[in-house]
Amino acid sequence: MFARLHTIETTPGQYDEGLRIVRDELLPWARESTGFRGLIGLVDGERTKALVLTLWADGTTFDQSAEAGDRLSALAAEATGATRRALESFEVSLIELVD
Repeated sequence: MFARLHTIETTPGQYDEGLRIVRDELLPWARESTGFRGLIGLVDGERTKALVLTLWADGTTFDQSAEAGDRLSALAAEATGATRRALESFEVSLIELVD
């Protein structure tokens, strides 16, 4: 499994709008993408730093999603006025989810 981590510097208002864009636009696109396995959104207490982690089944689907994921992330930051600080790629070495 592979992961892409988007790090965004934001304000509370930009965060709220960005959350709407991720929920209403990015997530539906990702759900329909081959190999998509999940999305985790994190925000700090002041809502000035947000992280979006997308999970992909394998290296092939991860690579195939890279250009579109990068473009959607940049557009979401631009639309809200937020600043994208980093876009990083990782191989998932351990994952456990409990209900």
